[in-house]
Amino acid sequence: MLWNGNERPVYTKIGQKQLEDVEYFNSLSSIITNDVRSTHEIKSRITLAKPAVNKYKTLFTSSLDLNLGKKPIMCYIWLTALYGAETWTFQKIDEKYLESFEMWDWKRI
Repeated sequence: MLWNGNERPVYTKIGQKQLEDVEYFNSLSSIITNDVRSTHEIKSRITLAKPAVNKYKTLFTSSLDLNLGKKPIMCYIWLTALYGAETWTFQKIDEKYLESFEMWDWKRI
């Protein structure tokens, strides 16, 4: 249910059927919420990226140069974590989630 400027609910209908209001839904591997915040999506992407760190951990613990070890992080892990980031609306708490994930990620190297 949406609200217009007069504080009355706005209902969406297709034909004679009223559409159901939901709190959030997945669309094309992105989470869209009714409050238009991206916090839920960011947490979800971080949750998907953490197993990628463990999957590629052997690259970090080998005798590779540190600069060479950074490249797989940028390619695999951050690509997973930041997929769809161009559509996110950021708040301060969202920045903290991403910064803490970044620190967690670099500690694994």
